[in-house]
Amino acid sequence: MNSIVTNRKSLQPQTMDEAMRFAEVISKSAMVPKDFQGKPANTLVAIQWGMELGLAPMQALQNIAVINGKPSVYGDALLAMVRADSRCTGVNEYVEGEGDAMTAVCIIKRAHGGEIEEIKRTFSVTQAKQARLWGKQGPWQQYPERMLQHRARGNAIRDGFPDVIKGMVTVEEAQDMTPMNITPTEKAVQPPKLEELTMAPKDLESVPDAVEVVPTQVGNDAAYSFAMNVPNKEPRHFEAAEEFADAYSDLLLKVRRADKLAPATRRTKMKDLEQQNEESFHTLPTEIVGELKDKRIQYNKVLSLEEKDAANG
Repeated sequence: MNSIVTNRKSLQPQTMDEAMRFAEVISKSAMVPKDFQGKPANTLVAIQWGMELGLAPMQALQNIAVINGKPSVYGDALLAMVRADSRCTGVNEYVEGEGDAMTAVCIIKRAHGGEIEEIKRTFSVTQAKQARLWGKQGPWQQYPERMLQHRARGNAIRDGFPDVIKGMVTVEEAQDMTPMNITPTEKAVQPPKLEELTMAPKDLESVPDAVEVVPTQVGNDAAYSFAMNVPNKEPRHFEAAEEFADAYSDLLLKVRRADKLAPATRRTKMKDLEQQNEESFHTLPTEIVGELKDKRIQYNKVLSLEEKDAANG
């Protein structure tokens, strides 16, 4: 007897064999996005991503897209996932101002026990211009207000419900990211021996758990404008302020998710990271600096609440 079950009229494979056969059949259909047509492996991975995110198989195929080799989710689907979470107590989105003074606002409220945390994120025309997005051919020309809204929404969801979206970014944001050239320009070196990788405990104390920083380089003649510093790591350089902000946000999120560390330790590491980059912050746009510092403060509040909840049992 076939053990594939239905949930809300949706087929749900129960074994790997069923999932593979399911993906094979689905990939032959013309009713799925072209990225999955004739590609059962991609179809299977998308379905698995959907299961982890709480999406039914067909929802996953319609809402997950691979942009520059990285899976992402359409902004409306991410918002639906957050609204479906019992800890979400409300979402408010609006656009204020007109013309070059226009700013998109997204406010999400999340319950922590008996307390409500309000996460407010904005994205303005000024920020879009700094990131070289305003007036960009495509959706930014056709639906500028909508694109501002997706950016504000993506930042709010990523900061307020990282455990729900599991590191995913919106398709709209992923499409704006320029893929980096990582083709090696020098001969590869042999990996270091095990004893060379050993670090003293005191050295480990200044490195955020689960954070891997790879120096960024685009060609040999790249002109760098923004340097990001991480303790005991080579500085990482960026040409655009938006690229710096995205990478810095990723580091904060990784430290935030380092569950093996106590909340107080994670708060300290995020503060250390900010202090290491104070000089770089002076070269960044004020809006971006404020957003990054506000993000750390919001994470600190969440960690403090988690610490309080744990202490209360």
